Amino acid sequence: MPYGVVTKWEAYLIALACAEAPEGKGKWSLRLLADRLVELGCVESISHETVRQTLKKTNSSLGCGNVG
Repeated sequence: MPYGVVTKWEAYLIALACAEAPEGKGKWSLRLLADRLVELGCVESISHETVRQTLKKTNSSLGCGNVG
C-alpha cells in the first residue's frame, strides 16, 4: 500500500478518536477504541497496541480538539 494511504478501518479509528467519548468516559482510551472497532464490525479483532501504532503513524491523538 502506498505511503499515506489510509485503510477503511484506519479511517474509522481516526474518526472515533476525534469523536466525543462514550457516556461516562472523559476521553477515549486505546482499549475503548479497539473494542468499539470490533463492535462496529470494522475488524474481527484488534489490540490496543495496534490502535496506538496506527494513531501514531497517522499523526492522530486521543484529543483531536482545537490545539492552541
